[in-house]
Amino acid sequence: MNDDRPLDWVNAAFMTATPLIAVLGTVWYAWNYGVNRLDVANFGLMFVLTSIAVTGGYHRYYSHKSYECSKAVQLFYLVFGAAAVENSVLNWASDHRVHHRFVDTPEDPYNILRGGLYAHMGWIFYKDTRDRDRRYANVPDLRKDPLVMWQHRWYLPLVVLFTFALPTWLGLLYGRPVGGLLWGGFLRVVLVHHTTFFINSLAHLYGEKPYSLKDTARDSWWLAPLTFGEGYHNFHHKFQADYRNGIRWWQFDSTKWWINVLTWTGQAWRLRRTPEPLILKARLEVQKQAVAEKLAAANASERMWNRIHARLDAGAARLQSAHAAYLAARAEYRHRYDEWTHEMRRQWDETLAARRAEYKAARERWSGMMTAMNRLSNPSPQSLLTLTAFLDVARRRFF
Repeated sequence: MNDDRPLDWVNAAFMTATPLIAVLGTVWYAWNYGVNRLDVANFGLMFVLTSIAVTGGYHRYYSHKSYECSKAVQLFYLVFGAAAVENSVLNWASDHRVHHRFVDTPEDPYNILRGGLYAHMGWIFYKDTRDRDRRYANVPDLRKDPLVMWQHRWYLPLVVLFTFALPTWLGLLYGRPVGGLLWGGFLRVVLVHHTTFFINSLAHLYGEKPYSLKDTARDSWWLAPLTFGEGYHNFHHKFQADYRNGIRWWQFDSTKWWINVLTWTGQAWRLRRTPEPLILKARLEVQKQAVAEKLAAANASERMWNRIHARLDAGAARLQSAHAAYLAARAEYRHRYDEWTHEMRRQWDETLAARRAEYKAARERWSGMMTAMNRLSNPSPQSLLTLTAFLDVARRRFF
């Protein structure tokens, strides 16, 4: 894809007209007829249904196959995914797989290096000039799916029916069909569009990179609630097959919670999770790379470079070993608990507590080393000597 692609006038007209109708039409209607709580409920219902269809369906199910689900759930994804008006899932998933394969390169459909506005929505204003076979070469699995191809063929009628007719009909039920159309149709579509587009733009511009420095994807905790959990984008780019984006219990990921509910009700299964040791390893590698950049900035000697890296490697190995031992003990404890006698359970309680304490101590030691290194914003040779002395003490005490 290049800059001389022809404009897609249909997309341009739709992306221009819908915000105007959504803002001006809703303001006009509210001014003349007031704001009705049922209009707001109509908006909220359609917003949640279409957003979940995009994040849980288009993204995590169809694009990444991070879990399996029933035909009923698939049909829900396809119907309300069409209602989001972000193209058929065949086109959406194809573009998204290209994005992951060629992120931050000219082949990336929404390449952030071409600017935040282009990545956010500018790319939609250009036609995809690839022939059918080339465009869909990366989605052979979806082309074999009869439901996916049904949605692809009937995409425009589904858009009309579920994007505009459905909220209008809901509005008719409580005597405000125009309110239903404006709130549940146009206004909702515009907001769903931009919360989706935030992932292409803001999630590549703002936030942290705790799992990978390979590309521009970032974790943004504040973006997660706006995008149904998609804000932890650095993790997603590193471990894209994982059905979760927010992996900790305190991280907001409503799409993960939705998939968990589907699992509890028997509608989803084979959820793919990245093993904890791989996640820890990725975090340690990123932190070690940050130290390497500081050493390079300070023009550290090869001897000093080797000394610091030897200490960091030892600390990382100790942390990974303690983590693996704790996970193994916890798995054994949960698997065998019902088989054990009271005395055996007591002994394993102590064993598990000891493994947890060892892991916590190793983690604290590693954090201490990282804290010491991060205090050196512009490290000098003298400050590096101080750091190596600290690491030598840490090695003798702990490693």
